[in-house]
Amino acid sequence: MSKEKFSPQALKICGITLACLAIMFMVAAVNRSRGGEHLVKEYTVEDSLPRHVKFEKMPSDDAQLAAAWYFKYMGLAQFDRCVRLFPQDQLESLNFGQDDLNFREGRYIKEYIIHGFQTLATVEYADQKPYYDEQASRYGFKEYKVVRVDFSQRWSDKALEQAPQWGDGTYTRDFAVGKESGFRGKWKIFELGMM
Repeated sequence: MSKEKFSPQALKICGITLACLAIMFMVAAVNRSRGGEHLVKEYTVEDSLPRHVKFEKMPSDDAQLAAAWYFKYMGLAQFDRCVRLFPQDQLESLNFGQDDLNFREGRYIKEYIIHGFQTLATVEYADQKPYYDEQASRYGFKEYKVVRVDFSQRWSDKALEQAPQWGDGTYTRDFAVGKESGFRGKWKIFELGMM
């Protein structure tokens, strides 16, 4: 029986092939961890409780994307998905269960038009910075951004009968969004500013 030796070139090709396979598997794992849901410019649901969400401008980074998901989920009455956007111990105060009940009873925002996103410079929220710093630290975020969203909203007729605090119109709202630590850290909304 004779022993065959592998040439250095064959070993090099084999090593490069294995390295390429490893890189492909890592890229696939990262893409898989990001999930399959993608934000699109417009959503319309036409049923007994019609809803519409439109993004005139799309978000440009992950912090802005977190705010965009908030509008998409709230506008399409996907309240069960909203919980992913916030730190776990904030969920009780947000009361998505009540939002769901109001929706089922026909009292809901039937249209959001998002006009644009802006990530604020620190000087633009300097008066709130100590509070945001404290909250970000509390939730374990090492970095955060404040995202300003300009949008219009339109309520259902049944909701307007009860005179909501902020009726139909165009508004601006700030979102403080922090990044979880770790390789796969997600951006979470830890403060919803007043409109």
